[in-house]
Amino acid sequence: MKKKPANPADIGLAVHGLTVRDARKQTVVDHISFEVRAGEILGIAGVQGNGQTELTEALLGLKAEVSGDIVLNGRNLAGCSTREVLTAGVGYVPEDRQQDGLVASFSIAENLMLDRFDGEPFVHRGGLRPGLLRQFAEDKIREFDVRAQSSGTPVGQLSGGNQQKVVLARELSRDLTLFVASQPTRGVDVGSIEFIHQQIVATRDAGIPVIVISTELDEVIALSDRIAVMYRGHIVGIVPATTSRDVLGLMMAGDTAAGLEHAG
Repeated sequence: MKKKPANPADIGLAVHGLTVRDARKQTVVDHISFEVRAGEILGIAGVQGNGQTELTEALLGLKAEVSGDIVLNGRNLAGCSTREVLTAGVGYVPEDRQQDGLVASFSIAENLMLDRFDGEPFVHRGGLRPGLLRQFAEDKIREFDVRAQSSGTPVGQLSGGNQQKVVLARELSRDLTLFVASQPTRGVDVGSIEFIHQQIVATRDAGIPVIVISTELDEVIALSDRIAVMYRGHIVGIVPATTSRDVLGLMMAGDTAAGLEHAG
């Protein structure tokens, strides 16, 4: 996939001293700091299990044991609920779409309104507006090339790639201040990967700060403008996306010297 150089603007997200503890009170993200500018993609690389999942969940208000600051456009979201984070304009593609992103028995249309079930435009004065929802769903099916019989098809009947497109369609159809995509092409067919990557880059080009978390190094390199490498809950370094795979591999193994030497 070819993409234009980034045109980063002001800082959209600033994370300072973020620490996350798990249910056993063990520190899984250890006092990390980074920034993401509007119009750039920050990739988070690392071997699975080095704190990437917990970092993502902390950003989305899904972790209770969190300290530090998560400042989005001047507002500190640390300690906010997931509903408050989403209302602040954060779009989220979870790493497990079937567990956390979709309701398999619900239709495509119903899944497209999961985070907007309590008000406009799809609910008015407590009543669902089925015609509006159906038209919206049909538009998104075309726009995101979802292969399905109709907007009433249960999302559980779709392929992995088409399920992920439904998640993307829902999240990218809102007014966003930040887009977070975790393992965006896991379990997705090759034909859908290119489309998903294009949508992520288009989101960056629209001036939105983007974070991509992936254990696929090729994906991180292809999408990112800068890459933050995590190891044992720490950020080893933040380097340009042009950094060689050899150096990134050293950083993923915990080599802080390599991260400092190549930091951009």
